[in-house]
Amino acid sequence: MKKILLITWAAVCSVHASAQENLAMIADSIRAEGMLLYQHIQICKTGIELIEADTTGRVSLRASDYLSYRNGQEYTLIMPHRGSSQNPVVTSFRFDATGKPQTAHMEVGRHMTGQETAIWELWNLVTDMLKKDPGFKKVRDTYFSVVPIVEGNSRKVYVMSVPVRSNVFVLGNDYLLEFDQNNALVNRTEFHTHPLMVPHGRKSSGHIHGKSNSPYISATDICTLMLYPKAFDQPSLRVVSPTHISEWDMANNTLFIEPRM
Repeated sequence: MKKILLITWAAVCSVHASAQENLAMIADSIRAEGMLLYQHIQICKTGIELIEADTTGRVSLRASDYLSYRNGQEYTLIMPHRGSSQNPVVTSFRFDATGKPQTAHMEVGRHMTGQETAIWELWNLVTDMLKKDPGFKKVRDTYFSVVPIVEGNSRKVYVMSVPVRSNVFVLGNDYLLEFDQNNALVNRTEFHTHPLMVPHGRKSSGHIHGKSNSPYISATDICTLMLYPKAFDQPSLRVVSPTHISEWDMANNTLFIEPRM
């Protein structure tokens, strides 16, 4: 009898360890995706700052939009010029892995590459969807930011709500749209039931994911928290769903997920 109990206990421990290992892998994947999304947006912000600081007259503010992509360890920002919808002309900045502005190599007035055209077409497709599909509803005092990520056979677009006021940020009203190689929509994920307009400096124990399709913290949550690292005057934030608790450490950019007991 004792031997049977020991075997049963060993089996339970094995299942628990396997579940924890699986959650660790999920956490690593979400963290990596959130940091990639953050890097794409940060590259765009850096490019805008470089354009606004330009005094040569070569660039001015001819850019209509800002799109970024990763190529190996480098990042490239492209800004299609206004009125160049056919065979678009762009200004571009190429950054090293750090994304720091001093590493930027600028090109003005070149045509898009094939990869850039694919990203641009996807951006236009989703931007048009946001205008026509009533399922996408803007929150007051926000606008939608469209972030395509095209790598290998993966084509996806994150849609995030960005506040127009500088003293708040938004958690929620965000989506992940996944496409096939023909730019047909194959999956749409809405991460949050209700958006939160969060004033900078507010203390918070976290927020809730009520939907069954978002049991963990989302990549968009992580990206937002990294974009506004000083908005919460606290070391971490929790996201609670019906099944799991996710905790993001804002000082060390680490993620821990555990089952909700």
